[in-house]
Amino acid sequence: MNIKTVIRDKPGAIFHFTCKVHGRSTGANAVRLAAYRAGERLRSELTGRIHNYTRKTEVAFKSIIAPSGSPDWIMDRGLLWNTVDTKEVRIDAQLAREVEVALPLALERDAQIELLTHWVQEVFVSEGMVADICMHDKVGNPHAHILITLRELQASGFGPKVRKWSDPRLVENWRASWAAAVNNALEGAGLDIRIDHRSHRRRGVDRTPTKHVGRMTPWNTLKVAEDSLENQITQIERELQEQKREQKREQKKSAELAKSQETVAPAISPVCMPTQRPSRQRRPRPARVQTNPGFVRGSEPSF
Repeated sequence: MNIKTVIRDKPGAIFHFTCKVHGRSTGANAVRLAAYRAGERLRSELTGRIHNYTRKTEVAFKSIIAPSGSPDWIMDRGLLWNTVDTKEVRIDAQLAREVEVALPLALERDAQIELLTHWVQEVFVSEGMVADICMHDKVGNPHAHILITLRELQASGFGPKVRKWSDPRLVENWRASWAAAVNNALEGAGLDIRIDHRSHRRRGVDRTPTKHVGRMTPWNTLKVAEDSLENQITQIERELQEQKREQKREQKKSAELAKSQETVAPAISPVCMPTQRPSRQRRPRPARVQTNPGFVRGSEPSF
């Protein structure tokens, strides 16, 4: 059976949201990051290298969204990220922020793109950031990579970095807003599926979470295998716990049913039932005692 048919028959949605900053301290290059996510061939003016990822076939949608009034060169992906690279002079400089989100499998591609672009515009671009969106439509795992600039965009180019955009508290707000946007899109499509950005502990759910298993490479084969095995064990434990909970529910129902049968009221009301008084037992009367032996009844004097 075709896996795409199976996925369409069982639509769903999961919450996946990661946020990280790419910097030169980890060997990152902004042009290479953009080329890989967009599946394009871009040349880095800083290093002179050509980064060619045109063989990536899962790129289903890509777009650059900038604030209103931005210069036209912003829409050129190569020029945009080359400008970001050359603007940074420190050896440990931060280049871009990346947000990765999982798109709901229950929605069609057009609805996924509309959800993604509207959310990016409302959350990031409205604050002055430039966002490069690349959607990867992998089988069973549609997701999007969003590269976001860290500097303020001015008429002459990029200005100073905006420190408030790096406040860690913003990440929680972004996570909550993405969950709300997905749930609104699912509700608008008439689906009863919902996602939640909170952890099991914060929601009060007694369930062991599974680990995210990334793409297998020659360097992480052992880790992927260990995480997959651990997820399988966790899934088995979940099923056993669910079976125990189901047994407890059945036992509780049986006990309540048995108790209700014992306390069923009689067919005839006690008020209407005929009453029978208990038989009265006569107590024996004590024998009379003669106090005057010489007294004869009728010999008493008459006056």
